Amino acid sequence: MAESAYLASALVTGLLLLAVWTVVARGPNWRHNDASTGEVGDLAGRDRTVRLTQSPAMWTAAFLVAAFVAGGGAVLIVSDGALAGTLAAGIAGNATILVGVFVALLLGYLLWGTYHSARFRGLHSAYAALLSAWVFGTLFVVVVAVNLVLGG
Repeated sequence: MAESAYLASALVTGLLLLAVWTVVARGPNWRHNDASTGEVGDLAGRDRTVRLTQSPAMWTAAFLVAAFVAGGGAVLIVSDGALAGTLAAGIAGNATILVGVFVALLLGYLLWGTYHSARFRGLHSAYAALLSAWVFGTLFVVVVAVNLVLGG
């Protein structure tokens, strides 16, 4: 009985993912107007990396890879297989390091994304750096407040 519920849940989630992808793919071109630079959807003069990061196909592929990696990791964690036990034993000793690396990567991604988004919208680098620092400061205050409230 439980297996059919999991199968139905996976099917509904997959259908929802396809529906969201279809709506986004058929939606209007949100990059068509960029008032800050005067460009109209032109990617010709940019280097390959920038073109890849602005490609919806690349974002879709990266999302699918991340979803499959997360799903595979979840299956390994909950399965009783020998591989999962070996991985869990190796990770248990380095859990603090892994959590620290994950938090650092997440924070770096958030700060870089804030800076890059502000620059893309036409702000100068000093303003974009200020915005990124403001986000970092706000997150720091939130973490301190949560620690004080929870008594940790």
